[in-house]
Amino acid sequence: MDFKNLEKDLLIFLDKNLKATGRKNFILGVSGGLDSAVVSVLCKKVAPTYAKIMPTNSSNQANLDDAINHCKKFDINYEICPIDKLIKTYEKIFLNKKISTHRIGNLSARIRMMVLYDLSEELDAVVVGTSNLSELMLGYGTIFGDLACAFNPIGEIFKTEIFEFAKFLKIDEKIISKKPSADLFEGQSDEQDLGYDYETLDKVLKKIYDDGLSFKELCEIFDESLVKFITSKIEQNSFKRRMPKIANIRKSSANTIF
Repeated sequence: MDFKNLEKDLLIFLDKNLKATGRKNFILGVSGGLDSAVVSVLCKKVAPTYAKIMPTNSSNQANLDDAINHCKKFDINYEICPIDKLIKTYEKIFLNKKISTHRIGNLSARIRMMVLYDLSEELDAVVVGTSNLSELMLGYGTIFGDLACAFNPIGEIFKTEIFEFAKFLKIDEKIISKKPSADLFEGQSDEQDLGYDYETLDKVLKKIYDDGLSFKELCEIFDESLVKFITSKIEQNSFKRRMPKIANIRKSSANTIF
């Protein structure tokens, strides 16, 4: 992949889409992970960028340190916005009980996005997405949480390509070399959640996305259980990649605006 031209294209994409909104700035969550590091660097090259670091009590301190150091290195305006009290308040008011780590993860992702969208009004900013193509195809993300955004510059870049792109952008090696994690709860690991490492997953995903291979063709190249896992994930989570369907009951040509 030609990363020099990729960067050029993505900077044009960000500039064009920001201008279309009429806003002046970008805002995004920076976790200390790879994807948000890449996106924040790209955004900073186009317009003033606000990074919000939103840890919980279970967040990894190393990720928090990496997020802060990353923002300092690239001169990105950042603020630490802990969200643990919001989570605890939700549990107390609406549930009156503790909930599973899976639900805590989804709740954390949605609270973080709520914070970003609220602050975007104050900062005349637009929320930028940080989900890569591997995650989007597999549906590995929280709908109306980390998947929510106005636009996404890395949504057609596989995770394994993001690692290489990050090196080109001179992102800190500590961020590049760490195991991918959304840091939604203590000990959480993306690859552990998925059951496969990204290198294995991307080999199959690329054959589907870039080459359009069928299930049968994929099984001639890869282990059938792996292919079944990936294709079922893509099918089951396809709704996350689309706007909600609206029942088409009117015949007016005006409905073409949707």
